[in-house]
Amino acid sequence: MSTIFDRSEGVVLNSEPEEVSSETRAQLKSGANWFYWIAGLSLINSAIFVFGGNVNFIAGLAFTQIIDAVFDASVSQGAPSGIIAVAAVIDIVIVVVFALFGYFSNKAINAVFIGGMVIYAIDGVIWLMLGELLAAGFHVFALVMIFRGFTASREINRINAENRALQA
Repeated sequence: MSTIFDRSEGVVLNSEPEEVSSETRAQLKSGANWFYWIAGLSLINSAIFVFGGNVNFIAGLAFTQIIDAVFDASVSQGAPSGIIAVAAVIDIVIVVVFALFGYFSNKAINAVFIGGMVIYAIDGVIWLMLGELLAAGFHVFALVMIFRGFTASREINRINAENRALQA
């Protein structure tokens, strides 16, 4: 029975385990850490909203901005102002999800990278549909940087799989 690692199939394995380069590890970390930046700036945007400000970061999430706008509109229509706390809790849950994307992406878990990129891409499309071109453009830039981390994650996982095959 042959496998993709079988030498008879033309795939040559090194006899020595391959090391993951420091550049690849740095690229993984750089890409994965974008999720932390997104989470942090979204948290700041939410705090600004809770304290009555009108400024936000373009790197923040449309999801949290929409939630804040809906709850703000509810308050202006007569809902109790305490309902803003509900918006803050929902925002925090979303921020924690993005922080977890950062944490698990730093562990080279490809599915987490993909899930985070898909959700952030949807968020970027929302900004685009709202006519916020600068925010949508920033999302594209961030996605490119995250994708670079994803490619490093794939490389690290490939090297680790080959090293495990050598040890077997």
